[in-house]
Amino acid sequence: MPETNESSTSRPDISIVLIHFRMQELLFRCLDSIVKKNWLSSYEIIVVHKGSGDDTAALLRVIYPRVIVLPCEQFGIARSRNIGIRTARGRHLLMLDIDTLVLDEALDRLVAFMDRRPACGAAGAKLLDPDMSVQYSCRRFYTLSAVLYRRTPLARLFPRAQALRDHLMMDFDHAREREIDWMQGACFLMRREAVENVGLFDERYVFGFEDVDWCFRAKRKGWKVHYIPDARVIHDYRRSSARLFSINAFRHLKSGLYFWAKHHVLGREP
Repeated sequence: MPETNESSTSRPDISIVLIHFRMQELLFRCLDSIVKKNWLSSYEIIVVHKGSGDDTAALLRVIYPRVIVLPCEQFGIARSRNIGIRTARGRHLLMLDIDTLVLDEALDRLVAFMDRRPACGAAGAKLLDPDMSVQYSCRRFYTLSAVLYRRTPLARLFPRAQALRDHLMMDFDHAREREIDWMQGACFLMRREAVENVGLFDERYVFGFEDVDWCFRAKRKGWKVHYIPDARVIHDYRRSSARLFSINAFRHLKSGLYFWAKHHVLGREP
């Protein structure tokens, strides 16, 4: 049975999809931040697990017996999330990174917001560093200058460059709810009807840009994307793609080039 606080025969308010690969401690901390709270909203939890020879899948079935565990053999964030979405039964679908901790009332506030705003296809919580400072998780669509500052050493040389500040919305009051272009995928809530209308994540994105692409396509279909500051989630962000010569940096760059080729022009409003 799925991890849920209602009968398995009814549709939960929210399906929470997590991807796991060799980060057991983080996964269990994230799960505890959900299952050890009393939520008004009904939920189920789905863990898409890429096997690595450890005992995570077996422990999940013992410690969290109502969590759905789905195998995934090939690396890919978009592919793994789609596996979870295809199984999910919820009215809303939450893509949640395992390096997060869900704070009190966050799930209920996300669900309540979506229920009040039928034109909202996706929404994201306020992401916080472990010291409770705000992460810049609201984003504008990429321009060429934003790509250069994000993917080259220019960001270290010019950390306050206007192109970077505009892309990361650094000058925006993050205590205020607002419509945005896209939201960092660490805590990314999608309306089921929007997913049925827009489609799943594009699995040709291996690492990064799958959330940007989905929001871009959603806006073309007329859906809105919102930032919800009163729903708070701690995100222990360890950005492996920031290292210029790592495999994930290469994957992220490859995904960015594919986004450019797919949509023909970078930064144009949908």
